[in-house]
Amino acid sequence: MKFITEKAQIVDSLQNAAAVAERRQTIPILANLRLKTVNGKLEVTATDLEIQIKTYSDLIEIQEEGETTVSARKMSELCRSLPEGENVNFSLSNGKLTVSSSNFHADFATISPDDFPEIEINEEQTPITVESGVLKRLLSKTSFSMASQDVRYYLNGMLLEIEGNKINGVATDGHRLAFSSATTNAADLDVRNILPRKAVLELSKLLSPNEGTVELLIGASYVDVRSENLSFSSKLIDGKYPDYNKVFPTGEPLPLEISKEILQSALSRASVLSNEKYRGVRFQLSENKLKLTANNPEQESAEEEVDVIYKGSELEVGFNIGYLLDVLNSIESETVSFEFYGEDSSCIIKEQNSEDDVYVIMPMRL
Repeated sequence: MKFITEKAQIVDSLQNAAAVAERRQTIPILANLRLKTVNGKLEVTATDLEIQIKTYSDLIEIQEEGETTVSARKMSELCRSLPEGENVNFSLSNGKLTVSSSNFHADFATISPDDFPEIEINEEQTPITVESGVLKRLLSKTSFSMASQDVRYYLNGMLLEIEGNKINGVATDGHRLAFSSATTNAADLDVRNILPRKAVLELSKLLSPNEGTVELLIGASYVDVRSENLSFSSKLIDGKYPDYNKVFPTGEPLPLEISKEILQSALSRASVLSNEKYRGVRFQLSENKLKLTANNPEQESAEEEVDVIYKGSELEVGFNIGYLLDVLNSIESETVSFEFYGEDSSCIIKEQNSEDDVYVIMPMRL
């Protein structure tokens, strides 16, 4: 294998693949990237046996076809540190991969690509075309609410639901829930799959907001996402996702509207003096006023009153500050809409005049 490239052509490809490679190295080759010349491009593959990524990069010249595997971390870090705009030569000889530019030379150890465990999908998959930006938005609007290492393994991921021409993303850790919805061209489909946490986080970084369309291929055990220069495969979590509709509170809502920026600033200040373990903040609502109170075991406290639009009855309810800030960071509108249902009920948070993204946060006893 022998080819010439420029740093800018391959650096993103190597870094994206390195993020998927298995860092713990229980099987040494899983810490490697497979580099292979294919149809005038460099194919970079990484896998942890649960998810797999293939990226394709243009090259200046291929002098000799071939393939090898090399340390993902070392190769991505090295290429990132090379000078901009300089040609880089890759050459495989006697089990060593040589990388050189005008003033630099490095030899990498390799492992035979024959041992590289590529995921092979042998099941029927339903193809759906989705805008790359739509799928990226769906993932990024919900991913922060996924559980991490929960014994309820089906919560350690995101529910991808396709109903007719609607595609929904749902994530919950049992204390909060994020729901995001968009329209697709998928007709008469009814699919519910759980994407693993790592796949969701990596995909949300890989997808471009303005790349055009990607092909989503959904099967019983795997999902694939493909675009011109990307092929991403992931095992699905085998389990039944809970009925998230039961999480939405019912009854007559008490609506409140507030500036996102004002609330973010007030919560950031309150968090400084909140209990470090529970991070609670008390909301005290009265007509057009919201009083925020936080305190901690050291008898320290913070209190702030902000103007809001609220006409409902007086109400006192506690929430986790971190959960509120996560939602506010995800919201794009300048004004945020809250719906309260009582001091023992969850609250709903939405962007102003939008039903596409809905967030539910359970109350805390303070």
